[in-house]
Amino acid sequence: MTSAVNATKSNGFISKLIAEQPVGHALNQEFYADPDVYAHDVERIFMNEWLYVGHVSQIAEAGDYFVFEIAGESVIIVRGDDGDIRALVNVCRHRGSRVCFDTSGNTKWFSCPYHGWTYDLDGNLAAARQMPKDLDKSRLGLKRIHSHVFHGMILINFADEPSSLDDAHRELDDNLAPFKLDRAKVAHSEVYRIDGNWKLAVENYRECYHCAPAHPWFSLSHSIEKPEARNSKLMAEMCPKSAAAGVSVEDITCKGMLKDSAGMAYSYDRYPLYNGYLTGSESGEPVAPLMGDIKSFDGGASDLQLGMFSYFLFYSDHGVVYRFTPIDVQTTDCEIIWLVRDDAEEGKDYDVDRMKWLWDVTTIEDKLIIEKNQAGVNSRYYEPGPYSPQETWCTMMNDWYFERIA
Repeated sequence: MTSAVNATKSNGFISKLIAEQPVGHALNQEFYADPDVYAHDVERIFMNEWLYVGHVSQIAEAGDYFVFEIAGESVIIVRGDDGDIRALVNVCRHRGSRVCFDTSGNTKWFSCPYHGWTYDLDGNLAAARQMPKDLDKSRLGLKRIHSHVFHGMILINFADEPSSLDDAHRELDDNLAPFKLDRAKVAHSEVYRIDGNWKLAVENYRECYHCAPAHPWFSLSHSIEKPEARNSKLMAEMCPKSAAAGVSVEDITCKGMLKDSAGMAYSYDRYPLYNGYLTGSESGEPVAPLMGDIKSFDGGASDLQLGMFSYFLFYSDHGVVYRFTPIDVQTTDCEIIWLVRDDAEEGKDYDVDRMKWLWDVTTIEDKLIIEKNQAGVNSRYYEPGPYSPQETWCTMMNDWYFERIA
């Protein structure tokens, strides 16, 4: 692959950049702006990390599928006749055409529109018109990559030997069980195109040093905008409510981000909303029925990280999924997916505009500040400054990042 060749050629360049990076500071300009660094990121990171691609409710029946694309690769996510979910590379084994042109649907087989080669839901080559009778079809099925369903969340990984998910299951299963995410459904999704490098977008999501000046509506309701949120009176008041509601407040901080870690990066944390707010809405009032087995509103929100590019926020009544997908060196798609319990009815149990309001407003604000950040980083006068104590996660991310691209 051309991108792999470019990444290999830049190894010396990458090592030099890492050596020149000041400790505890924002990244040097090249990490946010250089096409060779981006090509290296694609090969070393995006082709080796677990990526959230969708929710099981999107392919509930046999033959249901959708297509996920990233960094020039296209993958068909399909539910087979046996009920299992598979990730099939959307490249015909004849001459390489995309097999599936539609972004989603239901089918009994995939037939390449170019020359008619046809594949079953497992990706096996079922028919190759006008080819020799001795053609070995068993060797010409669609290539498959690793997939895994994590509490209803479909993850894929392009690596030959992907990192283990065992630790993430062991530490997160009990915390996520009350939300019954495998029995949720997608209520709405929206894509926000950001003119900024993926690292600026991810850094921005994971630090709240910017929340007070940049997000006035978010800061009215979410106590995480203050450093002492986890040690506050609000936290002490929330904990017994969380216990009564059946929601865990365990703090699992950025596991899998340590050097030489073989597992996926993950974290979990529940923190209090300010008084008067039961959920993440404009008024603080509920916008949907309680999720899963949650018994009552505790006035809290759970942050979940799965991998480096997928983040989840679970209130008592709905969930919000953030997925970052790189488009090029200075363009990133941020897709937000809103989840509700599977039996909730739109127009009766929830209103999409009310439910999405807070994170739509917040993401539009984020888009602006990330793009202005990228514009400043591109300046010949840019020089990385020191991180604040509220940006500790950015320092951890940089250590993780250098370990994987070195």
